[in-house]
Amino acid sequence: MTATPPQQSAGFNIPTIDIAPYLHDPSSAAAAQIVSDVRDACMTVGFFSLVGHGIPRAVQDDLFQGAKKLFGLPLHEKLALKHPILKNRGYELIGSQSLQEDTLPDLKEGFYVGKHMPADSEQARKHPELLGENVFPPSLSPAEFQQPSEAYYNAVLGVALTVLEILAKGLPYGDDILDDFMSNNPVCVIRLLHYPPQQSQDAKQLGAGAHTDFGAITLLLQDTAGGLQVLDASTGTWHSVAPNPDAYVVNIGDMLSLWTRNIYKSATHRVINTSGRDRYSVPFFFDGNADIELRPFDGSGAGAGTGEGNRAITVEEHMLERLGTSYARVEKAQ
Repeated sequence: MTATPPQQSAGFNIPTIDIAPYLHDPSSAAAAQIVSDVRDACMTVGFFSLVGHGIPRAVQDDLFQGAKKLFGLPLHEKLALKHPILKNRGYELIGSQSLQEDTLPDLKEGFYVGKHMPADSEQARKHPELLGENVFPPSLSPAEFQQPSEAYYNAVLGVALTVLEILAKGLPYGDDILDDFMSNNPVCVIRLLHYPPQQSQDAKQLGAGAHTDFGAITLLLQDTAGGLQVLDASTGTWHSVAPNPDAYVVNIGDMLSLWTRNIYKSATHRVINTSGRDRYSVPFFFDGNADIELRPFDGSGAGAGTGEGNRAITVEEHMLERLGTSYARVEKAQ
């Protein structure tokens, strides 16, 4: 899959959906229409643009300012922020991940922040690679980075829970089908990303290689640089997603695709930063209750692979396998 330029084609549309009426009254006719619109988007392109979410612009701007300060730190300070155990906390060096087979390492650096959980807590001891303590740069004051990160995490988590509630209502399995998945200290992180301007013309060099997201849903906050592209699988055409500072780009991940037997689509996407300037984005990944099995909701099939005792694998096993594969591609190439 080479880095062909994005195009426009008839029939491919990422809709914009305003969820403010749902937040105001989830039982209203307007809310029911929102459930229908979200379901239609997830059954066709697997992406939609979400507005009316209620997160203040100031909360988002403070996070972006913190991200710029973080990524502007000297390299030795950033490397000291790599978490020794957790796969989804702390700093990751530029080029440490490759999301697409047979491409160069992704041209991005990142930093993970999740719910802070003491390392000796029951859940952190049970899931030591996905749940635990955050790390923060000591050279930045709490007001510069930690507080904006935690405030944003809490705000976007609330929106994600609402989106999952809407998604559940659009399925024929009962409104509570995702309740267990959303409970028990779910695995959720924000991932601050910095994409430097891409100078290389090599088709194998991407900011983020073509991939589907590993978890259930992603809510993406992006600056105005652009670069996100979504693949129309029916035509093989890439489509650029224009940045909108008022909107979140929401997409379905592999877990919901599997649970719904692809009723909800997990679409392939990538990032190529040709803006000529630095690109900053912050995806929020809702990966959920680590103990839940990945087995279709309708009871058919064994699910995503087979775990011990011929059972479907769990969220934790799935996430660690996918994370391990994407980082191992770089290690294999070195």
